[in-house]
Amino acid sequence: MSRFDLTVLSILSLCMLLLLGLWGQSRRVAGDDGVSYLLYKTVDEVGRAQLHALQFEEDELGADLSPRPLTPTEVSVWDFAPSPDGRMIAYGALGELGFSDLRLLDLASGQDRPLLACENASCSGPSWSADGQFLAYTRRSVNAFASGVLSPPRIWIVEVASGETAPIFSDSQRLGLDARWSDDGEWLCFVSPEEQQLAVINLSGGPAGENGQSAFYPTATGETCSWDSAQARLYTTDFRQSGDEWMTHLIAIDVESGEQIELSVAGSSATALVHDSSAVPSADGTWIAFRRKELEGPGATRGSQIWRMRADGTEATPLTADPAYDHGPPVWSPDGRYLITRRFPLRGPEVVPSLWLIEVETGELRLLVEPGDFPAIAR
Repeated sequence: MSRFDLTVLSILSLCMLLLLGLWGQSRRVAGDDGVSYLLYKTVDEVGRAQLHALQFEEDELGADLSPRPLTPTEVSVWDFAPSPDGRMIAYGALGELGFSDLRLLDLASGQDRPLLACENASCSGPSWSADGQFLAYTRRSVNAFASGVLSPPRIWIVEVASGETAPIFSDSQRLGLDARWSDDGEWLCFVSPEEQQLAVINLSGGPAGENGQSAFYPTATGETCSWDSAQARLYTTDFRQSGDEWMTHLIAIDVESGEQIELSVAGSSATALVHDSSAVPSADGTWIAFRRKELEGPGATRGSQIWRMRADGTEATPLTADPAYDHGPPVWSPDGRYLITRRFPLRGPEVVPSLWLIEVETGELRLLVEPGDFPAIAR
């Protein structure tokens, strides 16, 4: 039996446990009051990253409301993820010597508590299962030879209620990072740095590659996937070359059939000289918002702009076109009418990131908050 087969078998029992928790569970048990929160990070005067929430109603998105701080001032937030029901936030709390623990924050009450103390390790990149019972995360050991940033990454799972945790692979040499759960809880993708691939695990045991359990797709960009909530489809990126020019193109993958579509060139016979990334589908799956940096022509800019396209790659249209700014990964509003993005000025004197609201149909931009970075929606 090959090493790959052993790896697959080692995760079968874990997958079955996860499925028992996923079946019969609602993906959302709260959020029916219509209140959503824009979550984002700022950096305080001593260099610690803090998490904030800006409350808004969907029909008043962008209203002038006061944000509130969420995390303790002594904590520095590495990264974070809101739960599927919008009640909880899991985040990596950066400590001394490169250590990072996982913590949980109740958005309604403000209660902040430890979830997982990562002794001699750095834990980050939390991703919630569909029912909110589990978190997948990246764990890096810290030792005398490597810090928590440079150590080889591995995918672990933690049960939120008990805090019990275990690696997803029994083979300790199997590496992975930036796991992402699909919205239906049946799939898990992560970056496999050894093979420069995106790995996809089918937790339901259905078809996903020749062994019926896992599949691997080439990508050297290191970008993880985003999932389409309307179908068994993910989005990632890969490099392309035209002459001496290197590009980054968006790839859509049907994880049930394995079919791949290069969205960056869909509907065009010409090579797209662009850097595309950060594809995020709308809730109904009809549109994809993404970042694009054109490398030639009148639309060429130093920074990335926000675009949208149809799910098949057609009707690609810019929503921003300001060469003075770089735009970060887009986030859809719950009703799909808006996108939220980070804008970062490429020149001074005031180089401060800010969060902006884009009305998708009109292209109108409104400032939400400054400073602010790494936006996410809790609903």
